[in-house]
Amino acid sequence: MAVTMLPDADTFTVLVSFTVPAERRDELVRTIRAFVEEEVRHRPGFVSSTVHTSLDGTRVINYAQWESREAFEAFQSDADAMSRRGVITEFQRDGRPYTIAFQATATA
Repeated sequence: MAVTMLPDADTFTVLVSFTVPAERRDELVRTIRAFVEEEVRHRPGFVSSTVHTSLDGTRVINYAQWESREAFEAFQSDADAMSRRGVITEFQRDGRPYTIAFQATATA
């Protein structure tokens, strides 16, 4: 399943926004990448994770897609998996599901 960002996409989307000191941004990104590569991407129902960083280095956004809310919640309820998040838990974060309210594209 490819990463899609369409209003009618048949995926469950979670955005997690982190506030991070700029000097620790790369550490957080490396830790998220390792956690996704080693743990998350092997989970049933996982589709994708795309990580964005602000130009000032103080924000990191993880745009994650799952096949369903149930798949995401099953992963979240796995205490063993959650215990392997490392320094990810040290940063202020806000994670919640989203839907696309509208989408605009450029005209030719």
